[in-house]
Formats: sequence, C-alpha cells, structure tokens
Amino acid sequence: MLTHRVPKLAIALLAIALAAPGERKPDQAGKPKDKPAAEKQADAPKADAPKADVPKADAPKDGEPALKDGEPRELTPEDVAELIEALDSEEPERRSTAAATLGQAKTTAAIPKLIAMLDDPDEDAQWKATVALGAIGTPALPRLIDTLNHEKERARWKAESALKMIAADAVPALAKALADKRVRIRQSAAYLLGEMNDPSAIDALAAAMGDKDEDTRWKAATSLTKFGRRATPASLKQLTAGTIEARRCAAWVFQHTRDTAAIPAIAKALNDRDDQVRWKAAIALQKIGPPAADPLLKVLRSNAKEPDKAMAAWILEGIKDVKVQTALRDIKGTLSRGGKDTASRPRPKTLPKQVTLVITSAPAKATVFIDDKYAGVTPYTANALAPGHHFVKLTKRDHLPWTKLVELLYAQEKINAKLAPKPKGTIIVDSQPTEADVYIDGEYEGKTPFTKKDVDANPYTVRVEKVHFVPWESDIDVRAGQQVKVAATLKSKVEGWYLARLKKNPNDVSCHTELAHYHLVGGRLDKAAKSIADAVEVMANGADTSGYAGRLAQEVRKMWNQSFQFGGDLTLAQVRKAMHTAIHAAAERQKGKPHLKAFLRSLQKSTGADFTKPAS
Repeated sequence: MLTHRVPKLAIALLAIALAAPGERKPDQAGKPKDKPAAEKQADAPKADAPKADVPKADAPKDGEPALKDGEPRELTPEDVAELIEALDSEEPERRSTAAATLGQAKTTAAIPKLIAMLDDPDEDAQWKATVALGAIGTPALPRLIDTLNHEKERARWKAESALKMIAADAVPALAKALADKRVRIRQSAAYLLGEMNDPSAIDALAAAMGDKDEDTRWKAATSLTKFGRRATPASLKQLTAGTIEARRCAAWVFQHTRDTAAIPAIAKALNDRDDQVRWKAAIALQKIGPPAADPLLKVLRSNAKEPDKAMAAWILEGIKDVKVQTALRDIKGTLSRGGKDTASRPRPKTLPKQVTLVITSAPAKATVFIDDKYAGVTPYTANALAPGHHFVKLTKRDHLPWTKLVELLYAQEKINAKLAPKPKGTIIVDSQPTEADVYIDGEYEGKTPFTKKDVDANPYTVRVEKVHFVPWESDIDVRAGQQVKVAATLKSKVEGWYLARLKKNPNDVSCHTELAHYHLVGGRLDKAAKSIADAVEVMANGADTSGYAGRLAQEVRKMWNQSFQFGGDLTLAQVRKAMHTAIHAAAERQKGKPHLKAFLRSLQKSTGADFTKPAS
C-alpha cells in the first residue's frame, strides 16, 4: 500500500532537493553597444534566482539509503500521482520538492502542472519547476513555447530559462516559432536562438530580420552577430534582396561581424534607395576599416556625384589608419565639399582646429547621435568637434529618424532639424456576433466593436475569437492617415457540427430541425427558416432517416407559440411570417406528396395557420 512507502518517499524527496546543484541565473542578453537607441534590442530577461536550499532532511531511518545525485528515479504510478498532487500543495517546500523529483524522473505527465508553476507565488517553487521542465526536455517544448506568450513576465522568463536548459534540442522548435502569429513568442525565439548559438538557426534568424515587429527584427539581428562570419551568406541575401527592414538590419549586422568578404555588397548598399540602409552600410565599411578603403578612394578620384564623394570622405575620415589618411590627404585638395547645406558657403582659407555645433530640433528633446555615437538630447551643443564631415542623426519616439551628413567648416555651426511624425492609422474591428475578443499580432486588445487609433503604419495580423465559434484571422496593412475596417463573421462550432452531419446525411429531418432551433436562438431568422424548409422537403419525399420526423411539427409549434427565447431582438410576428413563407414555399415545390398533406393538416390544427396559402 502507498501508506507504507510515504516515509521513504518523503526522505527521498528531501534528499533530492539537497542533491540538486546550485543553479545560476541566465545571463542577460546584451544590447548592441553602438546601435542607435531607437533600434536597440530590448533587454533580454533574467531568470529569477532560486531561494536558499530547502533545509536538510534527517538521516534515513531503519537503514533506508538516501538517493544519490544523478541516480535515476524510478517512480511507480502511485508515486507519480502523489507527487503531481503535491504540486498543488499549500506548502511551498512540498511543491518545490515534488517538482524537483518529477523533473529528475522526467515525468511527462507532470508537464501541465509544472508549466503552471512557472507563475508560482514562491520563487523557489518557480525555479524548481523551471529546472524540472528543462530536465524533461523535448516533450515539454510545445507548452514552454506557448508560455513565451504568457501574460506575466516572470512566467515568460522562466520558460526562456527552461528552453535554454533544453538547448540544442529546442533549436528546431524555436526556429519554427519565429513564424508564430504571436509577437511575444517571435521576440523570445529570436533572442534565445542567439543565446544557443546553433548555426542551424542562421537562415531562420536572417529571415526574421524582415519581421513586421521591430523588436523581433533587432533581436534576430543581434543574435546573428553572435555567429560572426558564419552569418555572412544569409545576411548578404537579406542585404541585397530583402525588405527595407531586413536590409537595415543586415547592414547593421555587418557593423559587428566586419567580414571583408561582404565589402562589395556593402559598398553597393551605399546607393540603396533607403537612407537608413545607406548610412548603416557606411558605418559598416568604416568599422571594417582599411580593407574597405580602396573602393572608397576610387569614388573620390572618380566623377561620382558630390553626395557620394561626401559619404566616401566621411567613411574614410573615420578609418584611423596612417596609409588611409595619407591617401585621403593626397586627394583632399580636389575633393568637392558636397552637400546642399555647404554649397552656398565659401570655404575658409584655414579650417578651425575645432568646431562647436549647436543642434536644435522641432519637436525638442530628440536624441542626438554624432558619427553613430550617443551625444545627448536637443537642444544640444557639441564642443571640440573636428572640422570636416560628420554624420548627425536625431531620433524621437513616434517620429521618423532625421539624418544628415554635414561638413563643418567654421568654428561655430548650427543645425535645426525638423522631425516628421511617424505615419499613423486606425484599426476598426467589428464582428458577427459581437462581444468577441480582438487580438492584434497576438496581443489582446479588447472586445468588438473595437477601435484602435494612432497605430503605426505597418502590416498586422488581426484575430477574432469567441467561445463556441471558430476563430477568425486576417492580415491587414495599415497606411498613414487611413482607417482599416475589419468585419469578422464567426462560424459557429455548433453550426459546423450540424452542417458536417447533414453533409454526410442530408435526409436527417431531426438534424435540420435542431439546426433551425439553434439559428433562431441566435437571432439568425433567415437561416432558421431555410433549415425548416429543408426539413419539410425531406419529410415530404418520405426520405427522412432520423426516425423522428415528428420533431419537425413539434418544433414549428414551439416557434409559432414562442416557447423559447428568440435571439437578436426578433419578434413573434417576424418569426411567424418567415416560417409561414418558408413552409409554404417548400409545400408548393413538393405539392401533392402524401406525407406533406398529413403534415400540413397537423400544423393547421396545432397553429391555426393554413400553410397551403401564402402568408398574409
């Protein structure tokens, strides 16, 4: 009996708790050091540290040996049932110890409750459940990935920690999760794949640089930098053929991998139609250094356009190499100034030793970057800048980035930047039936009818859900200044069940009748009338297979007398007229059938209505 095993089981549980090695908190995902603030990857979460170890157990009694660390735990079904029940205990230590034991035994039946414990009020219980799920491994992957979308941050952090413990076995599932509809899951997957550093994820991460979610894009880009030059082929593919967002991320990746093999493609990106791609490519070439100098020096010696020469000069000025700087000085005398802002100013005979640059913006309090390094917030004064070319960038929330390559020629210079607001739109979601849940990119937003204003102009996925109805989903594209209206017609799971039955057997009168009742309760009068008409025609032909044709006359009487509540504000008069019209039309189509005559006489007797005549 189980009662004879309890002391031994309890001793074993405590021994296991003591044997468990100390767990370290996962490292926090680092932010890119030289990445603009508006595009920085969000901090990756840390797993909570476990509490102090469970107090030591007394020595086993009656000569029963304690279980050694790493020893396989063979649990009987009764043991498993008791331990899973202990996960619901009011005592935190008991929950923690049970979770540790079930994890060492790799008990898959415990997965649902262990997942729930990731949000346990006790930190040690949370951590023991995390370690247990990591030990169980692959069977826990689907639920762990779902938990990445948990509404509470601490549960998501613990799920990430467990996935790290599963390590390589989790990579295929996480790569697949990069295409999940839920944005939180995509974000976590992009971060975790970088932490695991498995090259099999490179292609999926590169594709994720084109994700419609900004945070997912930059997490994927940051993860790719951890692969170094191994990420070059996949990153080049995005730089040369990807979306604008993917090209921006790919150019930024090369700022960190600095692979000389990518120089030709990066140099070509200097002519990209997108301003941000061009400047990220320019910074990448500058960071690659001397190997990138030759094609840029050729630009300066060529008949290239002045803005192209100015950009090449700025890149070369930032390469701190004697040979590069000597070559640049040799041709600088013939270098055009470039840039519209400096063309109208006479070049001074002698350049100042240093320049003071005053930067203002509308609106104010924009973040300032000079030569891709954080400088301050507007209004801002930069002192002791070297004369020559400098790349200035301003960013502000809900505004588009402002960028400019400027040439500083005088001791005092000024810039006044006007930042354009980010394009916004509106999403309006209606549904039939109403009061359905609305999710936008996997995030719950509210119930229909629903309106969300000031939405960034981007693609989104809208999902509408309601209990007993099949979820509805659609991709939309929000454009600046426009309203996107979404009308979701939800299909009832109940209706689907009846329709599936009728598809297999269209001669089931009882099924037609029950479907009509269901539609009327839902306020769908036209559908209810059609189902009654279909039932009448089957009955009239003597084809009924339900063996319960009497249900049809019974249901019509209930409708006629309003023996149940109609939905959708339907009135009795409306229902009677619709049913009379539908039954009369079916009777006309099946006129003269013996079964029909008896049915109509029965209806007239119970309702007082003559269905052989049109509704009045």
